[in-house]
Amino acid sequence: MKRAFCDTSLGQVHCVTAGDRAGTPLLLMHQTPRSIDEFREVIPLLAVSHRVIAVDTPGYGCSDPVEGQPTVGDYAGAMVQVLDALGVERVVAVGHHTGAVIAVELAAAAPERVERVVLSGPVYTDAAGRAELAPFFRQWHVQPDGSHLLEKWRKMHEWLPRPDLVQRFLVDLLVAGEVSEQGHFAVAEYRMEDRLPDVRCPALLLYASEDPFASPERAAALRAAFRPCREVTVDAGVFVANENPAAFARAVLDYLADAG
Repeated sequence: MKRAFCDTSLGQVHCVTAGDRAGTPLLLMHQTPRSIDEFREVIPLLAVSHRVIAVDTPGYGCSDPVEGQPTVGDYAGAMVQVLDALGVERVVAVGHHTGAVIAVELAAAAPERVERVVLSGPVYTDAAGRAELAPFFRQWHVQPDGSHLLEKWRKMHEWLPRPDLVQRFLVDLLVAGEVSEQGHFAVAEYRMEDRLPDVRCPALLLYASEDPFASPERAAALRAAFRPCREVTVDAGVFVANENPAAFARAVLDYLADAG
């Protein structure tokens, strides 16, 4: 893997590239408050047959912090600027949770740059979806006794039974710091219902069997907007690319192979 920093309107954005340059590259975008580490196990599997570009969303990982509150449109604009800096014309946009929302906006705002999308944990953020998600988005703050660390560990251990993955999540959370919810707050304000009419590409909707935030029953609007649309479910939870990287990669590769 090779690392690069790209100048964008949201500061310098860190990315890694791997794999063959032939064919349309895969742009990997993580969930909040993770980093490229979310795709650590997946990148080598995808890079066997595709060029992979994994990006730390502005404000996360090794990318620059972002002042104020960016929007999903701001994030998507930064992704276009990353592609410009790397000399990449078109991508398959692969996003998980927040990354999937950014992928939707990227497909709507810059359709000439997106060949197709893979929406992992696809969440539809219309008025009902925004209201449902908002209670989950609360910014933590450093406590004098360090109790915030144990609180976050215990909370994440409910989602992740593996302590090694909890540790990796907490590293990303602490690097993002006391603005770690920026990505979630952006999603909570994103009017996806206004943007879906502008998408013009096919999609794979990739669900995890134990993900409470995304399911086929909640994805009717996405299914109708992206044509043709394929759906697949893999055995995993909220952190599917870490929990079951082989199944995640296989779902993506099978979809791309069938797409020709």
